[in-house]
Amino acid sequence: MQRKPFWKLLLLGIGYMAMGNVMSTIMTVAASIVANITAIMIVLFVLTLFVFYSLCFTVAYKDGQREMVMLKNHRVDSVSKSRWVFAGFLMLAVMTVPSILLFIDAKMHLFGSFLIPYRMICGMIYPLALAMGVNYAGIELLPDYYPVIFAACYILIPLATAIGFDFGFNDRFNPDKMMYEKK
Repeated sequence: MQRKPFWKLLLLGIGYMAMGNVMSTIMTVAASIVANITAIMIVLFVLTLFVFYSLCFTVAYKDGQREMVMLKNHRVDSVSKSRWVFAGFLMLAVMTVPSILLFIDAKMHLFGSFLIPYRMICGMIYPLALAMGVNYAGIELLPDYYPVIFAACYILIPLATAIGFDFGFNDRFNPDKMMYEKK
């Protein structure tokens, strides 16, 4: 058992983010029947946030567990705790690219209608965009600060990955440690 290269961890993180966005898109499309009720869209947005950040947490958690086993078996000498923070910032940069493209499209009309693919790529943002009243047509009417708000929704990715690695490495979800630990 070896430590995974950083680029593999980053690809895993991006894959889990993509899966979180796909799952969020599916949840939003399934709830499209009640899309005109703002309160339901806000609850749906909170649920999509939970799904997305849970998957960001999970990928780092699994690596933290693997790192703990390697350290216990003396396969590695030390732990690199900051690599998931760095990977989280790179994952954040990947997820801000669609928002930047949305802003450019709203200003310069380069892509025609980028809003529909944007909602599919950034599924976590989909219910928020619906609750904010962004419809399929009229991207030229999109206020300048909307893409900034959409990109800001991903700001907690480095925190989620850092906490996930810490929980995995310290084995905080082990029921034996939680229930029978001496205090």
